[in-house]
Amino acid sequence: MKLKPSQIAPIVLTLGLVYGCDAKKETVEKGREAVKEVVTQPFNTLENTKDSLKQSEDKQKAALEEANKEIK
Repeated sequence: MKLKPSQIAPIVLTLGLVYGCDAKKETVEKGREAVKEVVTQPFNTLENTKDSLKQSEDKQKAALEEANKEIK
C-alpha cells in the first residue's frame, strides 16, 4: 500500500501538533516551576533567618543564665 501526499499531510500535521503541544506544555510547566521558586525563595530565606535568630537568642539566653548562676 502506497500513501499519497494528500494522505501523508494530515498524519504529519497531526503528529506535529501533538508533539508541539507537549513541548509547549513542558515549557509552561518549567516556567511555572521557575516562577514558583523565585517567589518562594524570599519566604524560605525569611524562615531560615528566623530559625537562625531563634537559635542565637537561645544560645545568648543560656549564656546569660550560666553567668547569673556563677555570680550567685
